[in-house]
Amino acid sequence: MKKTVLMVLLAIVWTVSAALAAELKVGDKAPDFRLKDSTGKEYSLASPEFEGRVISIFYVDPDEKDMNVHVEDVLLKDPGLDRKNKYKGLGITNMKATALPNFLIKGIVKSKQEKTGAIILLDYDYTILNLWGLQNDSSNVVILDKEWICRYVYKGKLPPEEVAKMIEVIKEYQVK
Repeated sequence: MKKTVLMVLLAIVWTVSAALAAELKVGDKAPDFRLKDSTGKEYSLASPEFEGRVISIFYVDPDEKDMNVHVEDVLLKDPGLDRKNKYKGLGITNMKATALPNFLIKGIVKSKQEKTGAIILLDYDYTILNLWGLQNDSSNVVILDKEWICRYVYKGKLPPEEVAKMIEVIKEYQVK
């Protein structure tokens, strides 16, 4: 019995410490991943669409899809973002965080892609959540520079001052 309790405690400590170690922080290089979009095309940070660009990444629970829609609107309207050469938006949908059926989520994804022009990937098993230590059942925003170094991370709804800060970070690293 003592051995069983000890093994369970060790497993818990090991799991918690591994989860804490995986949290992406400003200044850290983001670990790469492989995820597919709704058509089955596979992407990673090394994909040509992201090469040499600052990337804004929205990791979103479909139930919270509108939490940071105000940020999407600001990004779409800002004339200082060089979408052609230096900046790209990426959405990642946390498919495991919702009870919504996949076909419904894929419809939402398609409309978001049409609105924003962003690539939107589907995370069926918490790949990014675990790899980067993001918040579940929420909306997370991560900005990576051209070398995949995290320059900004925010978990939850961005207040106006954070939106302005995020835009400035993107503009700063577009030119570096």
